[in-house]
Amino acid sequence: MSTIGLAMMDNFTTVGPDWTANPPPEGSAYACSEWESMQHVIYQAANFLLLVAFLSPPHGYSSLLFFHVVIAIAFLLLAVWGWFYICSLGIFAWSLAYLCLNCANASYLFYRIRPVRLTQEQKDVYEAVFKPLKVPRHSYKKLCNIGRTASLTIGENYAIEGQTPCNRLSLLVSGKVKVFCEGEFLHNILEHQFLDSPEWESYHNETNESDVFQVTLTATTYCRFMSWTRRNLQILLKEDEYLGTVFSNLIGKDITKKLYLLTERNITRKGSRPDIRLPSAGKQPPPNYDLKGHLAAGIRGACGVGLPNYGTSYDPVRDYEAYQENPALFEERFHDDRAPLANTHEVA
Repeated sequence: MSTIGLAMMDNFTTVGPDWTANPPPEGSAYACSEWESMQHVIYQAANFLLLVAFLSPPHGYSSLLFFHVVIAIAFLLLAVWGWFYICSLGIFAWSLAYLCLNCANASYLFYRIRPVRLTQEQKDVYEAVFKPLKVPRHSYKKLCNIGRTASLTIGENYAIEGQTPCNRLSLLVSGKVKVFCEGEFLHNILEHQFLDSPEWESYHNETNESDVFQVTLTATTYCRFMSWTRRNLQILLKEDEYLGTVFSNLIGKDITKKLYLLTERNITRKGSRPDIRLPSAGKQPPPNYDLKGHLAAGIRGACGVGLPNYGTSYDPVRDYEAYQENPALFEERFHDDRAPLANTHEVA
């Protein structure tokens, strides 16, 4: 072996203290000349609680609350042990700091899962509509606080066509409401459905400050509904993003149901379901009927919302001009596929 290698071996073997030549003094940091007995039972209990806390599954607010409460109790015991039994200011101070931190976290979690007091109507709506979508009870309580609950008697109108402004959103808690447009029955609104979801989506205050209902909503039974003003509800939905997402899905689903009910009413003689965007060619349009505006905007559907046009070959201006030149040709074109509406005043 080379001289350099031997020198490196000598340096390696002499690193650290030489215990053979100089044994460590009693109480040295390098060795324990004598093991102390087990610490007090308070110290053992504190470590046992720490073990239990770290073994708990950290899922949900309840589990986190349990975790922080147990940790806080463990550090309380360590603070007592450090102050009264070993008289260590360092152990006492750090244990007290961790105790305060975990108590703060536990207080916040307890606030989040605190019991929320709801009326029976509010509980029914929460169980049927919002709980399946995992909306927290405290978020739902905020929603109830900014709204109000009102009633409709039999024959009372919730909204009148061309008069009532579109400045709120309401959810029917119980009862049954009928929707009419120019005296014709469109569909029913049942419990846990929105009364004016299409108006909520179609309202644009930036372009028109005088948007009003294009349908009439009349209660056929005693009804109870929850209502929110547009401004307050929009502020809450911006603050609570999850609740805003839930409302967007609920409103979209509600509008879809209303449009489906309108489609079901228009069944042709052949048994197929026509496009509810077009007027019925089985009826002779009145002399002052604005066919061009009707085809361009789409028929007013559930609760007065205009439906978009999805057809690829559909040209409203071209069809209007063809109708002006030859109305009979227009009727022949649609007569085989369209039929008059069923009796619109019968109870669905």
